Amino acid sequence: YPTAARSTFDPIRAPSQNPTKYPSVSPTSSPTNHPSSLPSTSPIETPSRNPSSNSPVSGPTLPPLPLPPTSSLSPTMADTPTLETIFQTHDPPDQPDPTYFNYKPDSKYGPKSWANLTVFNSTENYWREFGFVENQCNGGVQSPIDLCDNPVRYCLEDHEFRTRPGDYTIQGDLMIKEILPNKLRVVMARRQGEEPDPPSSDFSGVGYKALDMSNIDIKFPSEHTLCGRVYDGEMQYYFYHPVRKVLIAIAWLLEAHEGNATNNHMQLLIDEFQQIYDKNENVCLHNETAQDVVMNETRSLHEHENESRALHQYLPMKRNIEQTDRRTQKRIRPWDPFHTDIQKTVHFWGYTGSLTEPPCTNSVLWRVMDVPVKISFEQLHQMQNILFNNRNNKCGFTSTHFNGSVARPVAVPLRYYKCTRRDYVSDSERALCGNAGCDVPFGKDLEPFVEPEIYVTSPPSLAPVLSPSN
Repeated sequence: YPTAARSTFDPIRAPSQNPTKYPSVSPTSSPTNHPSSLPSTSPIETPSRNPSSNSPVSGPTLPPLPLPPTSSLSPTMADTPTLETIFQTHDPPDQPDPTYFNYKPDSKYGPKSWANLTVFNSTENYWREFGFVENQCNGGVQSPIDLCDNPVRYCLEDHEFRTRPGDYTIQGDLMIKEILPNKLRVVMARRQGEEPDPPSSDFSGVGYKALDMSNIDIKFPSEHTLCGRVYDGEMQYYFYHPVRKVLIAIAWLLEAHEGNATNNHMQLLIDEFQQIYDKNENVCLHNETAQDVVMNETRSLHEHENESRALHQYLPMKRNIEQTDRRTQKRIRPWDPFHTDIQKTVHFWGYTGSLTEPPCTNSVLWRVMDVPVKISFEQLHQMQNILFNNRNNKCGFTSTHFNGSVARPVAVPLRYYKCTRRDYVSDSERALCGNAGCDVPFGKDLEPFVEPEIYVTSPPSLAPVLSPSN
């Protein structure tokens, strides 16, 4: 981060020192005494906590960005910066890799054309390790989907998935952090002997034993939606089942609201990605300086640097003592993917679907958690900037996003189920009060119970009947 971002004053209230396309907080001219002739647009309503299945699709939470100076006392929504203006969509490379894909709808590399990709039996395909080399983007059960309050199957589990954090620390080679074109990824080093242990989970209803976590992917915005609502991001945990030859994926929806406190455990991971981003940026700028570039290319890169600085100034990162405490914590503790800052519930929607990126293998058992992970706006902005503005050593942007999105469009509806307290309570609550649970409900490890985002209208019977809409 630039020096200004490390200071103790609030960067949001401090004007940037270099002219950028980002508006300043303080208007350059005083407002007039007369309102504009056109009224400002009313804010978009926030979706209800329990929307109906007929609710219109709404977008992810739009972070509160600084408003530009205006002569009107009431600026219009058209003047507010958007993800499209902050994170520019980039053209495909002149000679893309055979496995290249992006998220631009009308592109020959976009989601509608993913089925045309043919080369997946190569090291460029991460999923090759699990035998997923056949392109299935145009058939079978495809993810993501919209999940709501009317499941058509019954819960297949009789207890929470039982997790172990393992011994891996956030630093070093056991948790490999990567800024990839369409996600932030953490790859867990594969188990070698008894120790150290990667994070693992024992899933009810799938047989076998505890499964080691293979990787974590973070995307923006969410790919799965709840009754039409798109969340700010989605963090996906993957586990490979070696007997059934399928992946089990846990999806955590990320939600940023004004007033949300910093999620300290998530920040430990974000800091690691930030270090990679900063290193990449330094290499880019060093190589840029060493080359004899033409004037207009130099100006374009300098403009991006100024814009990046402006965005950094916009991110009020809590540093100094708090950061020192976090780094000390990282050195002495493993990073727990199931920490209470992340896991607030033991219940979820479940269904059989696919990978949400090529090769779209339809061998994934999804569990989409029913309580989102709360993060601050600053953390959301920081992760978006890391992913969408990352540059390689030739100063080329690496992201394949479209208008600030690396989410595959929602696919056709599939049959899903929803596990609730009627099906099981947390293991710790069961040990305390029995199978029916306590009069005052608890969450995992006797943490306070958090209400789910959406309550199902009624649990289906053990012999479910498809609704007319399905």
